[in-house]
Amino acid sequence: MNMAQTPRLAVSPYARRLARERSLPLEALRGSGPGGRILAADVQAFVPAAAPIVSPDAVALVATLSPAAPRIAAFATSVALGALQDLLAALESSGHVFAVDDVLLRAAGRAFAEMPEAARFGGTSVALELAGRQAVFTVVPEMSLTSVRAMRLAAWADSRDDTETPAVLSLRLLPASDIRPMMMPLLPRRAMRLTVSLDTPGDHAECLLTVDAASVDEAAAAGWLATLKSAIEQPLRLFV
Repeated sequence: MNMAQTPRLAVSPYARRLARERSLPLEALRGSGPGGRILAADVQAFVPAAAPIVSPDAVALVATLSPAAPRIAAFATSVALGALQDLLAALESSGHVFAVDDVLLRAAGRAFAEMPEAARFGGTSVALELAGRQAVFTVVPEMSLTSVRAMRLAAWADSRDDTETPAVLSLRLLPASDIRPMMMPLLPRRAMRLTVSLDTPGDHAECLLTVDAASVDEAAAAGWLATLKSAIEQPLRLFV
């Protein structure tokens, strides 16, 4: 039976010895002698391919994709504010003034009441992100909107900073704009972060919920956001 034979490379004895001393595979060399014979000069002139240069940005990207990186999940929804704005205007005309911040804090407490995992956090504390600081509140479903507003105004007045105080959720209300974030990082000691962007007319709010998926079940987080949306779009339930 005939078997195909691998053609033997034509190499001078000195070139073969040089290649062996330098741990160079003969197949990587190109001969310049007659008939492609590999000469000593070919071995001496061989330059190995340079290793690829990895930029610091590429290293950082790989680090974020490594198994050790935190598991982050994000959910977004658009909330209609028409009914809420009408209700707030009617209340203001009768001397009862409330802000969107108050409603968001109240709605967050209502959403936690329907979140199965809320009990394992040891309390439903919310950190309201203010200018360069945070104010942490414990919100419960039974708390009235008037009490929520009083707590928020007190936090503004005493300028306390609760950044180091643990909380389940941090809440950030952005100024009205047509530009909204697509992703927001979690803050230290917070399992969830809700970023709310009002559009320019003020009739819709874009809500982005970022979650530490290792601490909060993704389905539970999505359900929490859905409950918050429903509560704001049907705001009468938040005023009773």
